[in-house]
Amino acid sequence: MTTNSHEPALKLDGLKAIVTGSGGGMGGAIAATFARHGADVALNDRFAERVQVQENACRVFGRDVISITSNVTKREGAQQLVEAAQDRWGRVDILVNVVGGIKGPVINPIVDITEEQWEMTIGLNLRGTYHCTQLVVPGMIERKFGKIVNISSISWAGEPAHAHYAAGKAGVIAFTRSTASQLGPHNINVNAIAPGPTGRAVEVDLAPPTTGQSAMWTIGSGTLGRPNDPADIANAALFLVSEDSRNISGQVLNVAGGLNPTYDYVL
Repeated sequence: MTTNSHEPALKLDGLKAIVTGSGGGMGGAIAATFARHGADVALNDRFAERVQVQENACRVFGRDVISITSNVTKREGAQQLVEAAQDRWGRVDILVNVVGGIKGPVINPIVDITEEQWEMTIGLNLRGTYHCTQLVVPGMIERKFGKIVNISSISWAGEPAHAHYAAGKAGVIAFTRSTASQLGPHNINVNAIAPGPTGRAVEVDLAPPTTGQSAMWTIGSGTLGRPNDPADIANAALFLVSEDSRNISGQVLNVAGGLNPTYDYVL
């Protein structure tokens, strides 16, 4: 079958989407991909200058784009974002919870994680997802339609480098499955994406210095031998919010170049 390369295969025509953390590379790519495929998009970041760059990238597709500078890990920040979208369009059809990350060193043995690093990392990965989901769900239930995608990580299965980040991302998976089971009867799909490393290929030493062992993990070491580009995550999100995935919910889609969410490293 021949298709027009200029015509997007998956359509989101007229749908209204919120993408949190869209001042970053991954969130920005998701927002721009949605706009390219016909959605109006509400962008969000804590820093106005970051989100402005992504807003310009989305506007080239001729969609209605708004930017809200707020911290969605705080209730008032999430309310500001959701209310702005609802005031603009009267509804929210799609929510992608991208906000997440890690506080402190990326390679951080459990004996070194401070209470502050623990609390901030868990909150960073879960609070925004909880706040924004809770705020958009009543309208989705009323309309009997909604698509929610939560960004986790292959670290959720217990990657050894950072227990606090792994715990937060595992929480995202559990939250996804729980809300999917609750919201399914209302025709609301809730899924998660578990990205692998996104960026250039490098080696990282995962072994705590006290073990005397070498535990090397290579970004891009999956079966396909390449790291993610933000577009890889965006294309997965596009599928999960499109009609093509209408019967998929409560699932985790790994986008990691074939790297599985297990102890895929060598001692």
